Amino acid sequence: MEEEREAIYARLAEYVERFVPTPGRMRRLEDNLACHLFVWTKGELRRPVTCFDEAAGPLERLLGGRRVFCYDEWEGLRLAVTQVYRFGRLRLLVLTAFKKGARVAWPPRKA
Repeated sequence: MEEEREAIYARLAEYVERFVPTPGRMRRLEDNLACHLFVWTKGELRRPVTCFDEAAGPLERLLGGRRVFCYDEWEGLRLAVTQVYRFGRLRLLVLTAFKKGARVAWPPRKA
């Protein structure tokens, strides 16, 4: 279990290294279904991802913010990619890699 988790985070770090132009701080979080990597950034993702939904609350709209929900498949890894914009610029990427055996609807779509 520990080895699987570390392998997933190593792959996520490789994804960030290849496709995130100016990564800043990174934080990890794990739950029963997936491993999440939070990446603060100042640049757009250098890889096309398929986006299926977008959300922006009243305060977010006022501040030029929104959340864009996307997904990507890269080298056998199924990733949910959430892009968080503030003041019209991408500020945070949340990369979620699902563990083996996790039952998720793939590809994701708007509910």
